[in-house]
Amino acid sequence: MYAINRHGRRVACSDKCLLVYKGKNFPCVLENISVSGALLFCSDSFPKYMNPGETCGMLLCSDPTLCPSEYKSIVARHDVSKIALRFLEVQF
Repeated sequence: MYAINRHGRRVACSDKCLLVYKGKNFPCVLENISVSGALLFCSDSFPKYMNPGETCGMLLCSDPTLCPSEYKSIVARHDVSKIALRFLEVQF
């Protein structure tokens, strides 16, 4: 369905994170991460109206006041409850 172009080895995780989309934070679980992107499981909180190519962000914690940086990203692909992100930059 989607061509998957990965750069770097993926590391499995199960940590809480936040998907940042249009100024809102959506709680997710970080399934895996690499130097170029991440796969998130967002279950019920997933903004189903997101489309591949749209910009978003990821915070590596469950409380936005405690996160020192946001990983600016674009949506690479998504299905019912998972979203793949490609990192663009990190903002501190």
